[in-house]
Amino acid sequence: MTRKTKILCTLGPATQSPEIITKLIEKGADIIRLNMSHASHEWVRTVYGHIRTASDNLGKEVAILMDLTGPSIRTGDLEKPWMLKPGDRVEFLTKPEAKPALPYSTTVNYADLGTDLKKGDTILIDGGMIQIKATEISPFRVVGDVMTQGEMKSRRHINLPGVPVRLPPLTQKDYVDLDLGVELGVDFFALSFAREPGHVQHLQLLLEQKGSKARVIAKIENQQALENLDALVEASAGIMVARGDLGSECPIEELPLIQRRIVERCSYHGRKVIVATQMLESMIENPVPTRAEVTDIFNAVIEQVDCVMLSGETSVGRYPIKCVEVLDTVISRIEQKYPAGRFASDAPLKTNKHKTVKSAIVLANSIPNAKLMVFTLRGVMAHLLAHQRPEFAPILALTPNRHVSRTLTTARGVHPFVMDFSPGNPDATIKDALKLLRVRGIVKSGDPIVILSDALYNDINMDAILLMEA
Repeated sequence: MTRKTKILCTLGPATQSPEIITKLIEKGADIIRLNMSHASHEWVRTVYGHIRTASDNLGKEVAILMDLTGPSIRTGDLEKPWMLKPGDRVEFLTKPEAKPALPYSTTVNYADLGTDLKKGDTILIDGGMIQIKATEISPFRVVGDVMTQGEMKSRRHINLPGVPVRLPPLTQKDYVDLDLGVELGVDFFALSFAREPGHVQHLQLLLEQKGSKARVIAKIENQQALENLDALVEASAGIMVARGDLGSECPIEELPLIQRRIVERCSYHGRKVIVATQMLESMIENPVPTRAEVTDIFNAVIEQVDCVMLSGETSVGRYPIKCVEVLDTVISRIEQKYPAGRFASDAPLKTNKHKTVKSAIVLANSIPNAKLMVFTLRGVMAHLLAHQRPEFAPILALTPNRHVSRTLTTARGVHPFVMDFSPGNPDATIKDALKLLRVRGIVKSGDPIVILSDALYNDINMDAILLMEA
């Protein structure tokens, strides 16, 4: 229970069985990601049931995040792959009925490609593996010169660095997938290619209209998103640093600086931050990580992110369980050597609730071996505690609401527990909580406990800080 940084795992063919899902959670997975770019509805229904069953059997709350595909620009289907070399010319047609004029000709699913691009712009295919410079542009046809050698396959993703695009926030597929996620009861939706706060607000409003309490995580994947970063952070429940597309959209030397900037803005606004892509990429094929990957994990932990994410490592990799073990071991060792050491958030303490939370952390930090216990109905106090990054004390969050408990699994340093509160009887509720935590081996008699709550005295609307021994 000592690890603060959370682990997010993506499910796939390598991890779809009940046995493997159970092992992922046992070894430390806190959040499970369902990637709708590669998932059928039948498969999602099946693995969703496996996740909830495994969580119940293990007595560990696990959040489920549905990652919507989003409005990506892709090439069309090819009869066979092209082996492109520098100097070759490639034609992109924005009308399916248009007749090819070049041997290398493919359709694209974005009608405004010829409108948005200008001569000299770079077109990146498949994450930048193939680079093409636009040389001829018309409303329905773009021709470009190949600059780097590579193999071009069907339905490859296209990046347009520095080019503002006018894609909708959600596709028709996303709306259908959204309904499935709401029906099942997923805890978070990740919005791919979020570019402005209105996109996040649109999805959050849809969820509320459908009666879902799920929150939106905005994926930062291009320069448009970076230009609107503060507004996107404020509009969302959290941010995913999607380093794959960011590395294609931005100069590669800027990527570490961009990651740091996103983490800092999430800290300032009090939002969660998830670092994703290639955390343990080599372990898709190999049983041990590279030294550079371990250092990448170190940097994320030192930055005090909420979560680190595994993608292909656990969805299609050969060593998914080992990947989680490696993350758990490395993160725990780093946190042991380098506890937070500072308040992560330098945001102004705008309300009395913010000041109360900070006061509780100062108190807990000043008492050796203290633990923070928070009673919460909606998760607000627990999330505020997590955002302030206590130096040593773990955050033990008690709530009667299971969905709230699951959302708290994503917050750094928070360990959620579900229990009923005794209405109008704070003393009984505290005693029940201490009994639960003693049985779980989380606290023992004599442990100093700093108790924080806006729920125990809800009838008189009082925020409280209490100091006691377990």
